Amino acid sequence: MRWGFLFLLYATVMAMRLTWLLLALVLAALMLGVHLYALDNYLYWYYRWLDIPMHVLGGAVMAAAVIGVLRSFRPITFVLVIAAGAIGWEVFEYLFHISTGQPDYLWDTLHDIVNDAFGALVVYVVARYSVWRSR
Repeated sequence: MRWGFLFLLYATVMAMRLTWLLLALVLAALMLGVHLYALDNYLYWYYRWLDIPMHVLGGAVMAAAVIGVLRSFRPITFVLVIAAGAIGWEVFEYLFHISTGQPDYLWDTLHDIVNDAFGALVVYVVARYSVWRSR
């Protein structure tokens, strides 16, 4: 009887983790599609604000993936991984000169990190009241 309960509990936890990982995959595919379309049609240059929702979506993708990987509620680990991802992306942009030609580069970088954090916060709140609700 006890083993059946443990198996059911394990299956439920794995299904929830799989759901978050699939959400991360769907959001990443959406982000890739929008990004490729925007690059092909020069939308980042026509609409400077398009960078904002892309970073919010990027933060949501990172957060959904981290929630899918973490086995339990670990807010410090969550924040550290999201911060490392956001800062890592900005370092990548700097090293490959993706957005360094802007006059307010430091402001743009800080704004991008805040947008990443906002997207992650939205997903965190959803996880806090769903998969991590008992903690």
